[in-house]
Amino acid sequence: MAARLELTAAVKDRARDVLRKLENGKAFPRAGSRCRNRQALYAACLHVACRAEGTPRTFKELASVTGDSATAGVKDIGRLVKFMKGYLREEDGGQAAGEMMMIGAVARAGDYLRRFGSLLRMGDQEVSTALEAARRLDKNLDVRHNPDSIAAAVMYMAIERAGAGKSIRDVSTATGVSEGTIREIYYKDLCPHGNMLFGQ
Repeated sequence: MAARLELTAAVKDRARDVLRKLENGKAFPRAGSRCRNRQALYAACLHVACRAEGTPRTFKELASVTGDSATAGVKDIGRLVKFMKGYLREEDGGQAAGEMMMIGAVARAGDYLRRFGSLLRMGDQEVSTALEAARRLDKNLDVRHNPDSIAAAVMYMAIERAGAGKSIRDVSTATGVSEGTIREIYYKDLCPHGNMLFGQ
């Protein structure tokens, strides 16, 4: 799964550490109802590891390599990640678990932009512009959406401003964020602040 997502060795090693910790603590008894889907468990471990290494992946991206349908996989992964966060904190005495696994690490829109830019075959300058816009957004605005959705909308806005010739459908296909969500964030949250975000 890690290879299919082109994840680094550091992410794979950390995911193994998370899985080992869960198995050693018997967090998931063999017949337990919490984890019937081993692929979803591995994806959840990768999610925690990606966050800890500062290279987050969306639940949709992780579900795409589990072999399950995307919807069921996303739900299973999300449920397992929620359980794992609580378990690891409790097992390691709260603070220690957070420091070791960084399971509380917050993903930001900017964490997704380089990868999204690569998927859209955007130039370095366009991606840098989008990253700066995401930094300004984090500093000055409170947009209540998932960071991957915000990243997709920021990338679309950067594309529009640069006249890069990519459609909202192209952005949706590359990022896995629905066109409707991108439009909502773009028009409601970003357009009123376009000049501040892009410094024009």
